Amino acid sequence: MTGWRILAVTCAGPAPTALDAAHRPLLLVFPADASGEALAGAFAAEHDAAVLGRVSDIRREGQTLFVSRSTHGGRLALDLKVTPCLAVATANDPQGVDGTITLGAPETLPVERTSLEQASVSLEAAKVVIGGGRGLDPDSFAALERIAAAVGGAVAASLPAVDLGLAPVARQVGQSGKFVNPAIYFAAGMSGTPQHFAGVGARARIVALNTDAHAPIFGFAHAGAVADAREVLPLVAAALEAKRETHA
Repeated sequence: MTGWRILAVTCAGPAPTALDAAHRPLLLVFPADASGEALAGAFAAEHDAAVLGRVSDIRREGQTLFVSRSTHGGRLALDLKVTPCLAVATANDPQGVDGTITLGAPETLPVERTSLEQASVSLEAAKVVIGGGRGLDPDSFAALERIAAAVGGAVAASLPAVDLGLAPVARQVGQSGKFVNPAIYFAAGMSGTPQHFAGVGARARIVALNTDAHAPIFGFAHAGAVADAREVLPLVAAALEAKRETHA
């Protein structure tokens, strides 16, 4: 078995470039942006590749490949040993690659696209932003969408939530994501890391919802409640929807 080959991907061109099927193991590193995330997912699904997510470091030790991923808002790093295969990852400025390869833009692949509901309010322009963290689950993020629709706001997510697949990278707010400057930022299931709130304007009034009464976010939130967001969010969504129907 030959060693790992690592190629940096450029998202361009009319169609995916043919790969050398004879060489395995192979890691393709896509850009850590919306286009790169979309193309990496589509490519992995089409070629049955392993998905490593967003990585911060890639290294080879002999014939073995290791990648590092940040977690808990960048406070911890996970080292993953990758079994020989075809794998995809995303990264900013990957080091130690063996070359580059050009693959078609996401629009050229058979990707089924579903419009986000109530997406008339852009995240950057929203006066009310409903943010979700790693303490939530898919149903909770669905409740966030309902709440945002009821109040004319937009849904945001922390980096850990994006890494867990709870929200797309286009929703990420923080040091490595988008900057928002709403009047109200409702943070559910977020501990309150500086990396995330570096992406929230100083004028925003923070409303926190967290199960941990000692979470850092309660040290600077303007209002908050200690409760399980997974239980509370559907109730809040239902109450706001009922109120909206009453005034319709």
